[in-house]
Amino acid sequence: MFDTSLFLKRRKTALARAHKEGKNPWFLHEFACEGTIEIIHAIKQDFECGAELFAGNGQFQQIARQAGVLGASRKLAKLEEIELSLSENKNPNCLSELLLPEIGQDKYDLIIANSGLNWVNDLPGLLLQIRKSLRPEGNFIATFLGGSTLKELRQCFLDVEAEYYGGASPRISPMINCETGVRLLVRAGFHSPVSSSEILKVRYGNVFELFRDIKAMGEAAAFANKNIKPLSRHLIAKVADYYQARYCDGDNRVYASFELITISGWASKSGVVFES
Repeated sequence: MFDTSLFLKRRKTALARAHKEGKNPWFLHEFACEGTIEIIHAIKQDFECGAELFAGNGQFQQIARQAGVLGASRKLAKLEEIELSLSENKNPNCLSELLLPEIGQDKYDLIIANSGLNWVNDLPGLLLQIRKSLRPEGNFIATFLGGSTLKELRQCFLDVEAEYYGGASPRISPMINCETGVRLLVRAGFHSPVSSSEILKVRYGNVFELFRDIKAMGEAAAFANKNIKPLSRHLIAKVADYYQARYCDGDNRVYASFELITISGWASKSGVVFES
């Protein structure tokens, strides 16, 4: 479904631009980092060696140290950061294949991902690799964008394209919900899976500011299907008009929804893996 190469290139560019310009479009990632730290605080177990997938610019490590979670004699003694990137020798058609060389079996007792899972083509395969990389009774915590994300923008695109073309092209990625996330954990062999969801309402001066934020986060659509109808200026302008008319607050600012889903589970090497 997703063009992994395009997504990773855009993410790499967005990370480099944010670091160079000193701007911070990664508020969703950092919100997820803070939630992950709260979960780690609530767990009685301490962790010796953890890994963070899609580590970004190291926000989690910084926030975790400030919160007293990371470091010697802390809840998490050591953290390895893994920010995925393309290799000249790989032809990546799913992110789980990219992760495979990075994480070995029984290597970590904690693996976290504060973003990125919503771009994985083979999510069941990736979760299985993560479980195998965890030591017995190791923990996995992940936060990713859920199905209610950008529901306002999705509806505007659907309505405008239905009006002009008689049908709509995919513009915003399909995303899973809490229940699906739990089922995928069980299928991968995790036990005691839990999930939660939180919807953030973010306000913008107009829909074009929202577009800029999406691009700056590296979250612009990256579909593998190259036959999607191109967006014209006229269609974008119409979408902006629809958005302003429907999702505008009293002060003439628009709002956008971002759903952050968090799932977690424990690795059991004797756990049953359900084959598809």
